[in-house]
Amino acid sequence: MPIEKLINWITPLTLGALLGLYEILHGLFYVLYGTPDQKRDYPLEIVLGLPIMALCLGGHWVIRRLLQSNARNIWIIESILVGLVIYGFFRS
Repeated sequence: MPIEKLINWITPLTLGALLGLYEILHGLFYVLYGTPDQKRDYPLEIVLGLPIMALCLGGHWVIRRLLQSNARNIWIIESILVGLVIYGFFRS
């Protein structure tokens, strides 16, 4: 796979989608194999991981279409968006 294609697909929002997938799988593991307390608490991770993954993938798709797959501009815009989300998270 050419490096340009890899840079075009591995962006801050796709990494955020991987974070959402991790939350879903982590919550699913504890729901299936955890203690009774874990089985009660961890479905929330699954519920919160789904919109994180969906919003990141949807946002990446929209930005990619708007910028006509220009990898440099995609990285700039997505980095700014992710930075603002992280800033807002730590300010709250």
